[in-house]
Amino acid sequence: MKKLMLLLLLATPLIMTSSVHAVAYPFPKGKQAYLGNQPAMFAGSRLYLFHNGTQEATGAINVNDILVVYREYPHRLSLESSETGKVKVLSSLGENYYEAEVVEGTIIPGELARKGTATCFITSAKNSR
Repeated sequence: MKKLMLLLLLATPLIMTSSVHAVAYPFPKGKQAYLGNQPAMFAGSRLYLFHNGTQEATGAINVNDILVVYREYPHRLSLESSETGKVKVLSSLGENYYEAEVVEGTIIPGELARKGTATCFITSAKNSR
């Protein structure tokens, strides 16, 4: 019993500070993202895609690729995802972002763009100002 109490006492600081060490992915310098109330984006709209920077994501997704966009539903509502459109990758923005353009469908931030097993998160629309 004493060993268990000692273990819990020693592990408490680790458990309490684990959320403090979250990883931040800063937006590329010189690029502005519109982060206000995001309306739906239609064909011709520019947007930003976030990826985790792994070899799988950077190796599979290239400029001029067309990615299929899906809306993921909570598992309690549906086990399936719904295709909402397609985006074309226009350029790479640093280690973790791509700039893309909607080529088909209606897309909102928070949806996922996929090519094979590589997935990007749609973060925001590009500010047209």
